[in-house]
Amino acid sequence: MRTRQVGQLRTALDKVKAAGENYPGMVLLFVLLFVQGIGGSCNAAAVSDIPVIPDNEITLPLKEIISRVQQNNRYLLQTQLSVQSSQLNLQGVQSLFDWKVRPVANLGLSKSGDSTQQASGISGKISKKTQYGIETTFTPSVAYVNDENTSAGVGVSLSVPLLRGFGRAYNKDPVDAADFALQSSIRTMYLAEVETVLKVVRLTYEVIRQRSFVDMYSRQKQALQGHAATTRLLESTGLGTPTDTYRAEIRLKDVEDQLQVARRRYLESLDRVKIMIAMPVADTLRVEAPLSYTITKIEPDTAEQIAVANRIELEQAEAEANEAKRKAHIAEKRLLPDLNFVATYRKNTFLDGLASSELYYGDYWSVGFTSDTDLARSEEQSRYQQSLLHVRRAKLQEQEQRENILAEVRKQLDELKKEEQRIRLRQEQIIQAKGKMRLAEIKFSHGMGNNFDYIESETELQRAKVNLLEGKIAYITGQYKLRAVMGTLITR
Repeated sequence: MRTRQVGQLRTALDKVKAAGENYPGMVLLFVLLFVQGIGGSCNAAAVSDIPVIPDNEITLPLKEIISRVQQNNRYLLQTQLSVQSSQLNLQGVQSLFDWKVRPVANLGLSKSGDSTQQASGISGKISKKTQYGIETTFTPSVAYVNDENTSAGVGVSLSVPLLRGFGRAYNKDPVDAADFALQSSIRTMYLAEVETVLKVVRLTYEVIRQRSFVDMYSRQKQALQGHAATTRLLESTGLGTPTDTYRAEIRLKDVEDQLQVARRRYLESLDRVKIMIAMPVADTLRVEAPLSYTITKIEPDTAEQIAVANRIELEQAEAEANEAKRKAHIAEKRLLPDLNFVATYRKNTFLDGLASSELYYGDYWSVGFTSDTDLARSEEQSRYQQSLLHVRRAKLQEQEQRENILAEVRKQLDELKKEEQRIRLRQEQIIQAKGKMRLAEIKFSHGMGNNFDYIESETELQRAKVNLLEGKIAYITGQYKLRAVMGTLITR
């Protein structure tokens, strides 16, 4: 069909040239008007480069994507499992101060000389340790020997630490350590959620960016196909040069290559979004995110105050400093000798035969002090000094974390201001590129120049549009980053 159109053009052009040899502008205008008919068929074919929306496509706005990633992201689910593990660990440690019941049963044989006896029995230990270190124990027991002799008894003991082991802080050390680990895992989960939300926002806008590039390059391809057809016809009629044709076709190939790259990156980014929201990769997804924005207006001092009040990293640094102090106090407590007061009482009852009614009683009691202490305390002294160093290091890390957060806030505000200026410059560049392209198009259509200026101005306009789109996306994602550095991106 296009061959027939070109033949018709050449026949008509010969007539126009014969009638208007001294009017090359009129001849060129005739060519351009005729090419519009040919360009229409090129444009219709190029529309297929734009992604077609299937009937079963799922469309998700940015808010829904963020909600899904918070609920379904596999990495966040793993961090939740870590929190649950820390909760179970804390529950296990807290059971140290519960009542403990330990039943014991035995069955066996004993031999003395020529006599072999069967011995069996059951006993138990019921104990409880308080948070101050005081431990009480009850030990009931019943024993049988050859079913002829039976003994039963009950004992009670009391152990009170006097120096090292006395006090809630010392005895609750495992509980406090487990609670610190739990709170740290919760904060880690929150930070992971913030990073994951930021990542999915960037990925979503990367999808929007590449999809816009696909649309942009598709339209540019349509325009260049028409321009290439024009230059070929002008060359065939002697009104153009082969250089114009080569230049147009080379630029067309460049745009086609850029279009293929944009399509590949669009699909890759879309798959990454699907993975983040735990959506099957085979499903068809379309994401939507606004490209409009409002300028961020906030004073640096105000932003810093908000960050100091909300950043969880500061809370974690403070908790680590307090934990280091607590550990140092425990290490200092361990410098004391291990001295315990122990009191024990036990009452036994014996039966000589199951049918006997004669009872014998046996009582046992003891009171005393026990100690197991290294006099030099070298290891304890070393650990205590190390704990003091940990306190100093944790304090320095807390101060450094605070300064880093303040620097992050100021840096992000500066980035937004610079990006705002770049957006204004790119908008001006687009206006200038459009004017330059229009002028080059007029010159070329009137035979006043070749298509070099047209191709160059068209390339500059396309680059300016790409830069403007990237600037808008960078500003929008930068606003999300600012909320993250101020600690307000996600509600705790």
